[in-house]
Amino acid sequence: MAKDKKSFVAYCDWIESFEELSDEEAGKLVKHLFRYVNDLEPESPDRLTKMCFIPIKQSLKRDLKKYDNYIQKQIQNGKKGGRPKKPTDIIKTQKTQAFFQKPKKADSVSVSDSVNDNDSVSVNNKRKKVKKEKVELVYPFETDSFKKYFNVWKQYKQDQHRFKFKSLATEQALLKQIAKEYTTEYEIIEAIEFSMANGYKGIYKPQKPQNNGNSYDNTKTGTTYSDSFKRKILNDIQSTKVIEQ
Repeated sequence: MAKDKKSFVAYCDWIESFEELSDEEAGKLVKHLFRYVNDLEPESPDRLTKMCFIPIKQSLKRDLKKYDNYIQKQIQNGKKGGRPKKPTDIIKTQKTQAFFQKPKKADSVSVSDSVNDNDSVSVNNKRKKVKKEKVELVYPFETDSFKKYFNVWKQYKQDQHRFKFKSLATEQALLKQIAKEYTTEYEIIEAIEFSMANGYKGIYKPQKPQNNGNSYDNTKTGTTYSDSFKRKILNDIQSTKVIEQ
């Protein structure tokens, strides 16, 4: 140890060496440590103490070297006169201008303008709301019975096949296709009933006319249905009205 040095640094990681020793062996190592730091030049009592003290001794020597270097620097600084004195000439800082709490009033400027009585100016800052025009479907047959059957078909598609029109454009496309394929209202109503009865996803014409044994006449001017079929259509329409009400 250095002369007049009254302390040393013990490190926490030394515990690993002490934990591997018995109490008697650890006591021997501690006594050997304190004899060493007090410059008693002790001899290791046994080989185990000597081996365990080697890393401790190396740490103590490194700390002692750092301590000696620190002392030498302090001696050299003392020879140079110690800490340098503050300069006698103190540079005075420039005084800042005083702060005015009340700012000066701004120069007033008067502006005059003349507007003729005939001139009129209107300003409207409110945004005009653009009303969206309601788009209505164009039906190939402008009758209440066709519209009701078409709505029944849409509900059937949604319930049975989980299909729903995403926009009016797709719905209008179907109505346009109906207008091309069917010439009368009764034909499309018959096709809707036929398709729903068979669980079809689309609208298909029946292979045979449903005329209940009565005559069926398909001429160039259009399709003629029997009175019994017409009564059936009217009954279905009336029942649909009752359900909607």
